[in-house]
Amino acid sequence: MHPIRGILFDKDGTLVDFNRTWLPPYRRAAAYLHACFGERAQPHELLARGGWIAETETWLPDAPLASGCNQQIIALWADIIGQPIDAAVRRQIEAIFSVPAAAYVPAYGDGLARGAAAGGAQWERERERQWRAPFAELRQYDVRFGLATMDNQANAYHLLRAVGLEAWFDFVCGADSGYGVKPEVGMVAAFCAACHLQATQVMMVGDSPCDMRMGKNAGVALTVGVLSGAHDAAALAPEADLVVASIADLSAVMRKKAGASLT
Repeated sequence: MHPIRGILFDKDGTLVDFNRTWLPPYRRAAAYLHACFGERAQPHELLARGGWIAETETWLPDAPLASGCNQQIIALWADIIGQPIDAAVRRQIEAIFSVPAAAYVPAYGDGLARGAAAGGAQWERERERQWRAPFAELRQYDVRFGLATMDNQANAYHLLRAVGLEAWFDFVCGADSGYGVKPEVGMVAAFCAACHLQATQVMMVGDSPCDMRMGKNAGVALTVGVLSGAHDAAALAPEADLVVASIADLSAVMRKKAGASLT
């Protein structure tokens, strides 16, 4: 029997294109805070202190905006502003974060672009094929799928429903689900409990060092960093057991782990 029985995925940067999803709402939220607090909330500083490097359009390792939950981001910005952010402003920021900033562009492959160019029914077929392809390949190995994100749980379900993958996932949690935040082990433990797995049967897949540390802390079988998100190989390699281009490469990882290809 293959040792990997469950795969726990991060969401942003792993399943969806991180910058196209999150930079627009981060910029809108920073502009809103500037309107509320004036010079104390300079948008460029709010983004830069969050780890965004505008000159290269990349992120610092462990960038709060790339790895933190909504509450951690709001707390960081309050510290920069120098005063608490009241409940009404918090609700507005959370509302900005809850609105999808892109049509859920996958962080892997190029099929969606081809489908978009064609439009109509072909677009819909290509969209479905693009999203499902890596998971369909992985299903050959009789694995359970979980999603653990620092976004809110409702947003994670929204994504899966929008791309037709909700029924394929056995477990979904966010930073507000009550299992703690990354790199704590609660999300992994909850996935294992829900799917009747041991941590040593789980592969953790994510685009940030924080994802890798969560997997290591929980004692998973394998931590796999993907280069489709906010961090490069230099940031991921010291933390991950393996670094691949995207989740499209996971089927090959499973074949190698099994020691032979399926017939």
